[in-house]
Amino acid sequence: MSTKTVLIHIQLVLIIVLLCGCSQEKAVYNIVNFGAVGDGQTLNTQSIQKAIDQAHQNGGGKVIVPSGTFLSGTLFLKSNVNLHLEIGAILLGSPHIEDYTELSWGHNKDRQPWHLIYADSISNVAITGLGTIDGNGEHFWEAYEKDDNDNMVVPRWIKAKEQKVSPLIDINHSERITIKDITVKTGGGWNIHLFNSKIATINSVKVINNIYSPNSDGIDLTGCSDITVSDCFIKTCDDAIVIKTVADSNESERISVSNCVMETLCVGIKLGAGESYKDMRDISFSNCVFNGTSRFFGLYSKNGAVIENIVVNNLTGNTNAKLVYNRPIQLMVEKNGKGEVGGIRNVIISNVAAHTDGRILMTSDPDGFLEDIYFRDVILTYPRIEDPASMIEGARSNQFPRVSEFKEAGAARAVFVAENVSNLVLDNVKLNWPTANVPLNWQHPERIENGTTRVHKPDYTNPRETEFSVLWAKNVQGGYLDAVLAAPSNISLPKYNLNASTIRIKN
Repeated sequence: MSTKTVLIHIQLVLIIVLLCGCSQEKAVYNIVNFGAVGDGQTLNTQSIQKAIDQAHQNGGGKVIVPSGTFLSGTLFLKSNVNLHLEIGAILLGSPHIEDYTELSWGHNKDRQPWHLIYADSISNVAITGLGTIDGNGEHFWEAYEKDDNDNMVVPRWIKAKEQKVSPLIDINHSERITIKDITVKTGGGWNIHLFNSKIATINSVKVINNIYSPNSDGIDLTGCSDITVSDCFIKTCDDAIVIKTVADSNESERISVSNCVMETLCVGIKLGAGESYKDMRDISFSNCVFNGTSRFFGLYSKNGAVIENIVVNNLTGNTNAKLVYNRPIQLMVEKNGKGEVGGIRNVIISNVAAHTDGRILMTSDPDGFLEDIYFRDVILTYPRIEDPASMIEGARSNQFPRVSEFKEAGAARAVFVAENVSNLVLDNVKLNWPTANVPLNWQHPERIENGTTRVHKPDYTNPRETEFSVLWAKNVQGGYLDAVLAAPSNISLPKYNLNASTIRIKN
């Protein structure tokens, strides 16, 4: 046999080996083969964990949860394992806190030591499939008020018990994570949480909760980087998608959220708030739709974080939530109790179309900074105008400007409200004011308030509780206003109400 022939044979063998290697799939481990029973009553924690451990020990594989209801306590994910829930599969959290492994690291009322799915310091992990992870969260909530027909009285906040399973899915210090196609429902608190993790994809996930459920964030990303969240549907009470930093986390950076549909009584997409200890940067939100959402988008620096380089575009929907002080967009910089203060800068918000009864609020502590804020191509349509001044006394939400320091801004009767901002741009804004009766679907008999137990009963006989200017500004330095299509709701009002401000008026 010639040398050339030998080489050809060797090449053919290599090709065959490569093809066989490519066609081989990772091993499959069905939890039923490890003793799991899908009757909704048998506790399967050990059986499911055996399947996960076996897959990991053998170099990785797919752990199958087949059709059925599989009750479980805490499961520990391992590297190179795909936990795959088939159609009809339900991984059901135990209603008993003692069935969960109690962990012992820095927690608070939302980051509890109990979880249904937990991972730490792993890589190449996935949770996939068209099945459901049900947290059985109602067992970790206080009893709520019911009417004579045994239905929950709404709108009313549900309170959580002191011990609860939260976050339901908690992935820490890990990388190369995929969460795809699953439905997550009824978490006892937070639903999906990534902490100090990187290179992750969350795609086509549904998160569904009682709209009044306590602390029920949809997706939380704490101290994470290089993350994409896309094509998700989230209905919950608390923040739908929130990016944050805490004292023991990394900074958050390089994160993209796109093509999501959300309904929540809090913020649809948010950065910061109480968890804003480290900086957040290079983050994009795009192509998102909101229904009955109290706030579409919010940036909150409350514990010294600098939030910068944020791009937001293509948002649409309505703020028709059964709350007061609904507001499509809010930016807030606040000093914490230690006197620490951060800032927000380089924010571009464009292509926003919303039905709302509230305002866009931008406020900063004088010692912080709120600078280079751009609004372009914004259309707001008002089915009704809510009067914020009539309710300002007693407002206590920690995501509303502190009344003691920002009473004027909190009560300001204008679409855009800005205090202590440098370089604010409003470019191409259109406002559509109510011309007829308040639509029936906006006439909620009662409205509740964040931060208090107050219940308000608005009078809907007049769609205008008050009148709005286009902008109320105090100490706004630099930038420009070019809003030829925007007019106050009443011609007797000034278009722009400027106090100690040097913003340039183009139109």
